[in-house]
Amino acid sequence: MPLIDFGESGPLRCTRCKAYVNPHFSWQNQGREAVCNLCGHRIDVPDEYYCGTDGNGRRRDYKDRLELQRGTVDYVAPSDYSDVMPGLPTICFVIEATTKSVQGGLLPQVLWTLRGLLNFMQQPASKIAIITFDHALHFYSFSPGQEGARWITVSDIEDPFVPCSASTLCIDCLDEAFRGQVENLLKDLTAHCQETRAEQAAGGAALKAAVDLLGGSGGGHVIMFQASLQNTGIGALRFRDDLRLSKPDEGPSLFAAQQAPFFDSIARDCLERGVAVSVFATPPVGTYIDVASLSVVPRRTGGDLCYIPGYDPVVDGERLHYELSRTVVQNAVYSCVFKLRCSKGLAVEAMYATWDPEVIDPSTFTVSRMSVDATADFLLAHSERIEGQKPVYMQVACLHTDKIGRRLIRVHTLQLPVTSSLSNVFRYTEIDTVTNFLIKQAASAAINGNGNFKDKLSKSCVDMLHAYRANCASMTSAGQLILPESLKLLPLYVGSIRKMPAFRSGSDIRADDRLAALLRVLGLPMALTAPWVYPRVYTVSPLPERAGIRTEVGDNVYMPPTIACSSDKLALDRTYLIDTGATLRLYIREEVSIDQLQNLFGVSSPHEVAEALERPEEELSEDAVRILAIVWQIRRERTRLPWQPLSVVAKGTPEEAKLLASICEDRVAGEMNYVDFLCHIHKLVQNKQD
Repeated sequence: MPLIDFGESGPLRCTRCKAYVNPHFSWQNQGREAVCNLCGHRIDVPDEYYCGTDGNGRRRDYKDRLELQRGTVDYVAPSDYSDVMPGLPTICFVIEATTKSVQGGLLPQVLWTLRGLLNFMQQPASKIAIITFDHALHFYSFSPGQEGARWITVSDIEDPFVPCSASTLCIDCLDEAFRGQVENLLKDLTAHCQETRAEQAAGGAALKAAVDLLGGSGGGHVIMFQASLQNTGIGALRFRDDLRLSKPDEGPSLFAAQQAPFFDSIARDCLERGVAVSVFATPPVGTYIDVASLSVVPRRTGGDLCYIPGYDPVVDGERLHYELSRTVVQNAVYSCVFKLRCSKGLAVEAMYATWDPEVIDPSTFTVSRMSVDATADFLLAHSERIEGQKPVYMQVACLHTDKIGRRLIRVHTLQLPVTSSLSNVFRYTEIDTVTNFLIKQAASAAINGNGNFKDKLSKSCVDMLHAYRANCASMTSAGQLILPESLKLLPLYVGSIRKMPAFRSGSDIRADDRLAALLRVLGLPMALTAPWVYPRVYTVSPLPERAGIRTEVGDNVYMPPTIACSSDKLALDRTYLIDTGATLRLYIREEVSIDQLQNLFGVSSPHEVAEALERPEEELSEDAVRILAIVWQIRRERTRLPWQPLSVVAKGTPEEAKLLASICEDRVAGEMNYVDFLCHIHKLVQNKQD
């Protein structure tokens, strides 16, 4: 990324709309004036930035000015751009150390993963701190020359405090003076915690202490790990009757947080001091952990929420390992101030994102952290007529602190064509973008207790198809449903969205599960929209010809063809690989014979397949190796996206019920199957036409 430093004067900006100089600025009066491409205002060019122009009006130093060549650049921020003092962000790991966490496998898995991550961290972005909590808080102090970390316990969980200086608690884990101490602590901590046998969890006190610690040492990222409901000390939560809360008539109270003043004060403190909070919640089977309360601070600060209900280290350990590794190693920036500017005639009306920031207006917000996984959808409105304009422009500017402590401004500038033809609008519409926006709009409405979001989804679909039928379609027989080529999948996708667990209510979907699903939808990246809404189903036994065999182009292999996501297409004697965008599931149907399992995986029961797939490649059959090659091909295509764990689903297991509920062309949770829903949409379009 080009990095440009204009010193304390800062980059050239429009004096009216504050847009940054970009390749679409025009230059007049021999280069002494610049014309802003967003608002059309003329700007006097400062002497230090002045350069003459050639006969075409282009600056003569064009080739030496990266900001005039690239749509995306980083500027070094002058000191007067914000009150935030740049500092090296620290990662503070706050781990529950109760009996439930130790015996449930959370603490051992986290410590094992952290030991491996030490080799992937890079200086200077390698400052860490470690806190554990049960009925008290346990800090770990590091000093050069010590054999191991010093264990400091704080028993005051109503008014927690940091017991010693941040310099001994927040250390560079790659510094040779501390590396051995950190490794020994991560190795021995599980045995220490097993001896305490604590049942209570002071998670609120641990969170407050961690935020105070990082707030006083330059900001950073608090990563919380919780296996049980925090039930003692400040911020303690009570068990709520989850099934009662799941009733659809509860409205917004379904997701109302407990201890709201406590969590709100923590969130405000985080935003002021550049601290983000992420939560990994891994409750055992049937355990209520109150995602609504635990997600308040992550949503406000730009942190992540990783919710793994019914956590089993054998089944879910891989997912936790990769989710944690991604959160720690991925690029992220802190103390962010974000602004989206548009050309004259356009205005930002709304924003939909995982985080719920301190919004100044719909185009401007502040958030403590943004990572490479952060996504936001903006709704633009025509505030004035723009037909006379040829292109329109948008510019994103994000003031932030990067991982090595520099205060920078990331600027993206985009030029878009304008059309007055409605046919062109439909011709160039991108179905994944439309779907991504609709699903986030529905998720936001559901979280805010707006119960008619499903009707709004259907209405949006009908409005689009009716607009096409009324304005763009040629005259045809009245009974025919006319779909634009770009939106021919829209009824299928809308019908599928209505069936998702995130949008279902009732006793089969617990409040924790539903809210976690809604938050995940709000952060849905564009690349996962299609498989998330419409899972891809591959037949892998019997394997189609060439499927899983190398194509001789890199490490790529041939993929099997997909089939419709309908139970009518799933034969009872076959095995399928189902890609939902979040997970990969190997679905072994009920009539798959023992001989098939023996030949393919070398086992006699579907329940043994998962273990068989972990064997070395040399011990697997040729077809099993090809199936794994298909799995890795899907993962390779999404290397920039979160890890997709592979699980095996057999007949009669709880996982099968969840899987069948995602077969989106079927009748699920009272919603119509695809054909019936398509007829329903057709009828609504006809009614509107009449």
